[in-house]
Amino acid sequence: MKESGPKKQRSLGLDAVREIVTGSIAGATSKVFEFPFDTIKVRMQYSQSLPQPLFRNSWDCIVRSYKKDGIIRGFYRGLVPPMFGAAMEISTLFFSYNMAQDVIKIVRGYNLNDDIKQVDKLLCGAFGGFCTSFVLTPVELLKCRFQVETLRANKTSIPKIVRAVINEKGLRGLWKGETTTLIREAGGSMAWFGNYEAVLRHFSHDKKDFKFKTWQLMLAGSFAGVGYHCLMFPVDTVKSIYQIQEEKNPRTLLNIAGQIYRKNGFFGFYSGLSVTLCKSIPASAILFVLYERIKANLPF
Repeated sequence: MKESGPKKQRSLGLDAVREIVTGSIAGATSKVFEFPFDTIKVRMQYSQSLPQPLFRNSWDCIVRSYKKDGIIRGFYRGLVPPMFGAAMEISTLFFSYNMAQDVIKIVRGYNLNDDIKQVDKLLCGAFGGFCTSFVLTPVELLKCRFQVETLRANKTSIPKIVRAVINEKGLRGLWKGETTTLIREAGGSMAWFGNYEAVLRHFSHDKKDFKFKTWQLMLAGSFAGVGYHCLMFPVDTVKSIYQIQEEKNPRTLLNIAGQIYRKNGFFGFYSGLSVTLCKSIPASAILFVLYERIKANLPF
């Protein structure tokens, strides 16, 4: 990723600390903005998995969620655990993405301040998503379960869901859906970082030490969010339904995909995409601006 601030001393140790601190703050902050939209997305995906959908469309889901629980309980209930999860997710993603680039530079004999080819950055993005999936799977499983359980009953909590999952499947049950999460994150992160880097390269014309304006970072972040979700949303839909289905009558990933296609065709895999893009575009823009600005102003 391009440096948007003054040059700093580069070393693997310092780079690691910078990515973890910056990614944690940026990830947790952006989650506050996107969480209500994510709640609606998961509920829409769950609704489409039922014989009789609960909601006609995203707007119907928003209205009924508001009438049932109001703003705070309807859209922000259960926010704190995902904030911690987002901090872990984004710090892991940026850390592994940038560390992969540094390893490539070291192996090839480059200076750490040198840039690498775009194709190498795409591979680093895929590697970052691969690493992040192992952190993200249990976080998303608990989040999805919680967001759907609030449709069925008001009295639920993250600790109760954790206990229920462990009682059913043991600790490995927290990684249910790891395969689909890994596929989504590897492909999605490649598109996410790829779009971001491509837009920045367009503005900088490959000039080193180019100082990006805030609106340029936000535009690049917006394109990153669009690329991630438009490419991998079908995988996300199948993953969400797989993670929240009833354990009494579990369906395989292929069963779920087949049911979605038979019932709603190809566009059934994109149920909830509109509301997801409404949150992803600004959230991704905010995240990248925070990441770049915080990183540039760290005292080390």
